[in-house]
Formats: sequence, structure tokens, C-alpha cells
Amino acid sequence: MACWTSGSTASEAPSQEPAATPAGNPGGAAASVTIFDNGFSAADLTIAVGTNVTWTNTGQRPHTVKSIDGSFTSSGTLSSGSTYAQTFGTAGTFAYVCAIHASMTGTITVTP
Repeated sequence: MACWTSGSTASEAPSQEPAATPAGNPGGAAASVTIFDNGFSAADLTIAVGTNVTWTNTGQRPHTVKSIDGSFTSSGTLSSGSTYAQTFGTAGTFAYVCAIHASMTGTITVTP
């Protein structure tokens, strides 16, 4: 389940199953990606199944986080200071992009 930490929760079921674990991932592993005005820092991560990844927008411009395969997406734009979290419950490679700035890309590789 994907969640936008400012209070709203995505209600779409992903086409793949990157989020089989509950949002928040209590006691699970965590990783982070910083969104800045022109990209993602630690854009390419390798994580274990069950890891919760949080993207934080530290830039001044709004951004989104959207998987290329449609399996996860931030609900709306992330303004400066906003975060989006996704727990990955299935192994695989998940490419993502900012839907506003197509040159901003990254990849999450999830290992068993």
C-alpha cells in the first residue's frame, strides 16, 4: 500500500505487488531518496524485500514519484518538505520517474 505522509492514502491496487507489506513497515528495513530540484539522490537503490522507501522533496519545485509499470505512484504532487513512502514486498526491478520532470528517473532493485 502506498501512502503520502501528509495524510492521504492511495487506494489503487498496484499491477505488480511491490507493496505486499503494510504501510509504515513497523520494525522493517527502511531506505530513503532525496528529491531535489533536478533529480533524485540515491536514485538507484538495491534493497531487500520488505523495505520501506521514503522519498522526501527537499527542493523548491513540486515533484511526483511514479513507477514506469504503474505499480506505485505518489498521490498528487509533492511540494517542498512533503514525503511519499512505498514498501516493496516483491522482488524485482522498479523503474520510476517524476511525472512532471521526465528527465528525473531512478530504479529500485528489490532482492529476495
